[in-house]
Amino acid sequence: MLDAHAPLAPAPLCPELNAFQGRVLLEVWQAAEALAGAALPSPFWAYPWPAGCALARFLLDDPTLVRGRRVLDIGCGGGVTALAAARAGADEVVANDVDPWALATLQIAAERQQLRVRTLLADLTRDSAALEGFDLVLCGDLSYERSNASAQRALLRRFRDAGARVLAADAGRAYFDADGLQPLAEYRIRVPSDLEGVEERVARVYQL
Repeated sequence: MLDAHAPLAPAPLCPELNAFQGRVLLEVWQAAEALAGAALPSPFWAYPWPAGCALARFLLDDPTLVRGRRVLDIGCGGGVTALAAARAGADEVVANDVDPWALATLQIAAERQQLRVRTLLADLTRDSAALEGFDLVLCGDLSYERSNASAQRALLRRFRDAGARVLAADAGRAYFDADGLQPLAEYRIRVPSDLEGVEERVARVYQL
């Protein structure tokens, strides 16, 4: 299904990585529901989201950020950021999402590129007590729902206060708040218009 409707191809900004990329949102969605035999949420896992690509580019340009470190990617989606962390030499990469389809998609992409990524199906805003020992925590393109934005920011603060370096990226999501964040990089990136409603977004990387 993935290869037919969201083929693996070089990721935006990151030609050294491959990610699954949906051709047409509705077609991917219909194919996934036909395979599952049930209604499914929107297949956000079938796209490398722009803020995730920005974070991936940032890591690939400075591998010292992740080399030899334990890395957590929160809300990984299709996983381009987690793949970049693995490619850049992280000691361990844990990719988290609430959608099992996202984690399955990432695992396939990682295996095809001989990259090692461990997946974690959980809502970390509700239970992050057991997640200790991460050196770097990554989060991109999550603040698109008002109901979750404050809990996501609080989760990132908890990781920072526990000693992790926290990098967040955003590409113009409605509920992202850059107040108190240190801007590190900015990228312009073309995006699929049927998913985003625009042809291009500006994605920024910040440190909390």
